[in-house]
Amino acid sequence: MKKIRLGHIGWLSRDEASECQTVAWCDVNEAKMKKAEAENPDIAMYTDYRAMLKHPDLDAVVIATPNFVHAEQAIAFLEAGKDVFLEKPMGINAQECDAILKAATKNKRICVIDFEMRVSPFAQRLQELLAGGQYGALKHIEFVHHRGCWLAEGNGLWRVDPLKSGGLFFMEVIHAVDIFRFLGGEILSVQSTAAPTVLPQYQFQDNVCSHFFFKSGALGTILSSHTHSAWTTDAKAWPALGHEMQMIFTLDSGSIGVNFIQPRILINRFEQYPIGSPAKRVVFDRAEDHTAMGSHAFAHDIDKMRWEFIRRLANSQPPVQTTLDAWKTHRVCLAAEQSVRENFRRVEVDYTLPAGIVTE
Repeated sequence: MKKIRLGHIGWLSRDEASECQTVAWCDVNEAKMKKAEAENPDIAMYTDYRAMLKHPDLDAVVIATPNFVHAEQAIAFLEAGKDVFLEKPMGINAQECDAILKAATKNKRICVIDFEMRVSPFAQRLQELLAGGQYGALKHIEFVHHRGCWLAEGNGLWRVDPLKSGGLFFMEVIHAVDIFRFLGGEILSVQSTAAPTVLPQYQFQDNVCSHFFFKSGALGTILSSHTHSAWTTDAKAWPALGHEMQMIFTLDSGSIGVNFIQPRILINRFEQYPIGSPAKRVVFDRAEDHTAMGSHAFAHDIDKMRWEFIRRLANSQPPVQTTLDAWKTHRVCLAAEQSVRENFRRVEVDYTLPAGIVTE
């Protein structure tokens, strides 16, 4: 096992374990870095990532910065021969996503995107339930999310600007798209609608409804809205104030529902009713209570995704998700957004690889 020497940009975490050692931090806030240096004299401090590139013996970097600098920073470290753990999205447009894929491929490095839902407990449990076959083949996935809006202050200022964030699909819906691909397989086309935006600070949609057409024949629906969830920082108040986040998987012989805010899994089955007829009814099968672990651990285990990146690097194991697979998730989002722009028409996902990229 190799001990990974790690650097962090933006979010200053001190990852210390047998697999890694934190050796460098970087943030443009000089006052923040001076305070960090006084409390962590053994860690090298930088206010410019370009200076951090020259840090001796740096193996990998964790980048948690605003979306509009993701590609610039990730490509610089990939070109320098470092592996990268990058907050989603890869970039703010197709060109930036392509450039990261090309840099990772050319330099034989990995760029893992923080699609943490893949390693979260709910996804592992859903994999088990779907693979078990008890409820038949997957027919439809729906994902409903009513969340608090971004405010016209602080980091909300860049989040609501598509030239800095990439838009609503890259900012938020991308997590749902990635878990659709992870659990439902490849997506061939998508059709989106959006109601008129009512939150004036949003320079893109404050709501979208997209339909996804899977290679398997299954369908998927994602509804994301920022207009019916009152603003609060108190997670315990979310359900009472209109916040909602859930998925429902409809199969041949039953359905599986996931509540993310109040972590539970509800499983129903279809049974013949009346007896002797072809009709069916939906019957409660069982419920699984995961509230003890909390909402974030249940569905958005960011720390686990980062530690998987570190552990697998240290043990020369393949990543949870390849850079190419993450790139494909971005391509689906680009198609969904194109559908909104083009009068809600159905758009085929363009998986054409950038020039020079060859896959086995």
